[in-house]
Amino acid sequence: MGNFDLITNKGYNFNIGKYISEGIDLFKKDIGGFVLATLLAVIMSIIPFCGILAIGNFYKICKKADEGKPVQAGDIFDFTDFFVYFKLLILLMAVVFILMIPVQFSLIPLLAAAKYGNDPGAVGSALFAGGFIIWFCLFIILMFAFSVSFYFVQPLISVYRVQSVRQAFGLSWKIAKKNFWMIFIFMILAGVISQIGILACGIGIFLTAPLGLCIKYMSFKDVLETQNQKIGL
Repeated sequence: MGNFDLITNKGYNFNIGKYISEGIDLFKKDIGGFVLATLLAVIMSIIPFCGILAIGNFYKICKKADEGKPVQAGDIFDFTDFFVYFKLLILLMAVVFILMIPVQFSLIPLLAAAKYGNDPGAVGSALFAGGFIIWFCLFIILMFAFSVSFYFVQPLISVYRVQSVRQAFGLSWKIAKKNFWMIFIFMILAGVISQIGILACGIGIFLTAPLGLCIKYMSFKDVLETQNQKIGL
């Protein structure tokens, strides 16, 4: 595990264009292997609690490919970090549950409006009285903020071997907040790239999804490894 205090203290550059270009180059090293790994990740996601683990294992595969090693798609079924990811998933579920509590309470006035049947006016008044719109918007904002703070957690666990969920999340937040808005924009772009394959009858997603993950991996490598080492020199 590296000394990530260097980048948390001194900051780093976050070059979106560079990561997209390098991610495409990485993907082209073994397109077939990455596509197969994606298919296996989908299969692994059927196993309870293993979807998030499959993505972490995909980043391990990206690291091997980046080092010039052949892509071993079967590495998706590596359960070495299962218990770490199990605890991480519990944490994610707890966070979402807690953030949803105000939204759920804001729906209580709907119970009182139920006696009016499907009257749109009564339903609208009930939602307004409970502050549903305000709480729902706040929930979305907090989820976006949490997503950015979570950005480096998986590579820290899978690639850089931080085996404590608390430590991984703490480091991720300290690192991510240095370039909060750039990471936020990058997450949207990477997400669009990953999902754009749906337009090709849905099948194309097996090309664009691994490409999106390769692009994200290159951002992890640059921030957590390349720039961190340069700062430490």
